Amino acid sequence: MARGEPKLVKTTGELQPFREDKLRRSLARSGASRQQIDDVVEAVLARLRDGMATTEIYRIAHRLLRHERRDTAARYSLQRAIQRLGPDGFPFEEFLAELWRHEGFSTRTGVLMQGRFVRHEVDLVGTRGNEKRLGECKFKAQSDGKVDVKVALYVHARAADLKATGFRRFWLITNGRFTKDALAYGEGSGLMMLSWDHPKGDGLRDRVDRAGLHPVTALSSLHKQEQVNLLRKGVVLCQTLRARPGLVGELGLTPGRTEQLWREIEGLCEGSAD
Repeated sequence: MARGEPKLVKTTGELQPFREDKLRRSLARSGASRQQIDDVVEAVLARLRDGMATTEIYRIAHRLLRHERRDTAARYSLQRAIQRLGPDGFPFEEFLAELWRHEGFSTRTGVLMQGRFVRHEVDLVGTRGNEKRLGECKFKAQSDGKVDVKVALYVHARAADLKATGFRRFWLITNGRFTKDALAYGEGSGLMMLSWDHPKGDGLRDRVDRAGLHPVTALSSLHKQEQVNLLRKGVVLCQTLRARPGLVGELGLTPGRTEQLWREIEGLCEGSAD
């Protein structure tokens, strides 16, 4: 890092250097064109200053992407869209259950199970043929939220007690990130570890992108209260709106907004399995 290079302030208050290559990769992953990427980077560089919040970088990028293609902006906002699930009344474990179902599992959430010594409430239970898995879900409301080694220790102890149920694979899942020690202990003790960016190339972000399971909280064509109303009805995925168009009609949008919303939904769901 060159001397005097601007440092950004993360949501945790930590400082990190601005990395243009990281911004470009994030934009490319969202489906932005080369011209869009150049335009966003140019706009960010024009406003870049020491002590700038990472959230401000996000707002600049999201606004420009939304102006051209809302579905691209929705993909770019995926992490924040998932963070909005918890506070808005749709449990994170229900979203993960949707992801496991897409992978062919039968799922249940909030299941009471008797271990060898005590009873446990398990966030997520999945079965697919002979494969059985249990999941402990740790929701983080901030993009820089960390799951530390104390959580990995606690989950490993629960996993050991629950082996009596016949389930052999126990997953620790977060929409945040793991600390270095949590990863070392979890992987060394046999836990399956899934976070926003771990394992590399197969983290939560990658799995959601591949499955096309984008939450309705990513839709910039909808106001926040409209998103909340859908969540309260148990509608969490854009794919659900696509499959049940009557739900869009129930929102009472103007014809112009309805057309805009459908363009965004189709752009997000294009090429994904129904």
